Amino acid sequence: MNIVTAERVEQKLGTYLNETFRHLHRNPELSGNEFATQAFLKRELDRLGIPYKEMAGTGLCAELAGSRPGRTILLRADIDALPIGEATDLAYASVNDGAMHACGHDAHTTAVLGTAAMLLARRDEWGGTVKLMFQPSEEKHPGGAKPMIDEGLLADPPVDAAIGIHTNPYLAPGTFGLKDGSILANADRFYIHLIGRGGHAAAPHEGADAIAMAGQLIVSMQNLVARQVSPFDNAVVTIGEIRGGYAPNTLADRVYLAGTVRTMNADTQTMIETKIGKLLQGVADLWGGTFTYDYVRGYPITWNDKAMTDLVRQAAEQCLGKESVIELPHGYMSADDFAYIARAVPSVFIEWGTGEWSEEARKTAVPWHNPKFKVNPDALKYGVAVVTQSILNYLQGGE
Repeated sequence: MNIVTAERVEQKLGTYLNETFRHLHRNPELSGNEFATQAFLKRELDRLGIPYKEMAGTGLCAELAGSRPGRTILLRADIDALPIGEATDLAYASVNDGAMHACGHDAHTTAVLGTAAMLLARRDEWGGTVKLMFQPSEEKHPGGAKPMIDEGLLADPPVDAAIGIHTNPYLAPGTFGLKDGSILANADRFYIHLIGRGGHAAAPHEGADAIAMAGQLIVSMQNLVARQVSPFDNAVVTIGEIRGGYAPNTLADRVYLAGTVRTMNADTQTMIETKIGKLLQGVADLWGGTFTYDYVRGYPITWNDKAMTDLVRQAAEQCLGKESVIELPHGYMSADDFAYIARAVPSVFIEWGTGEWSEEARKTAVPWHNPKFKVNPDALKYGVAVVTQSILNYLQGGE
């Protein structure tokens, strides 16, 4: 078998990958509004001769058939952008105010199109079906994966396995972060209103200070992780939004807080949800206030099947050598609705090295969801090579 090398991808698709990536980065669209992106993908799939159908409004599922019957594998790309104003110096920076590909979905989509082109060129070598999932709304819960599943994404033909890819600015081009088991976390959100009793700041005993209630609650919530979660477990509680108060000399009668809870363990997830409620009750009782509490469970843990992860390990070693595989010591506390795919079929979610070449530069890399986030275009050929080789190995492995 001819191995899919990065050099081969560059020779065949280098210009196409760079132009496609730049176009997508320049034209980001927010979750649920990926109309121009969908139209662009349709044109590219028509050009490649790959049939497709619309799903979940602005999503697409395309099917690439091999030269003989066989298994079915799904390859997923998310296509939406974030409501962030871009602050990079890129020549191909976003032209859409208030929208930016600050998580690398433009690179994911480019890599899936490139993989499709590589597989087409070698269609006589493999059997079965490759489903290409172009998914909207990953950045906006409840996401686009579940609607696509509900509309039959994993059926007709039934999907046997799946691959998801994600940019990683902390890994060099030509490297891939892999881990068996939990690779991404549960991601929940909470919304709290603390309701006190307004009054004059000079007589705090006559009111119930909602800001004082909030201060005690915030400290106590952080102690949930520090003192209630095992040091061998992973959990994060972050309050990302707080609003309250009217003037320097008044007691606030209401404070609003919202945040997120990230966990890798279902028991820890339930414990934190319950304990926040108990903390709220205690704070309200102490200060003589009341509260409302809404805890919303979001994307669940993304689970990497060992056999599928081994499939990518083997492909990366074939394409780029053993040094290309980075064994991650732990998962990330971010989340992704690829989790719903991974719950349904054996799957692997790949951390794809898209950072700078210099190790020193990667140490201070700009993280995802930042106005200055960048993907190194040099990484595109490596992603296409390893994903293509993984799919070839899977579909050449039997029916």
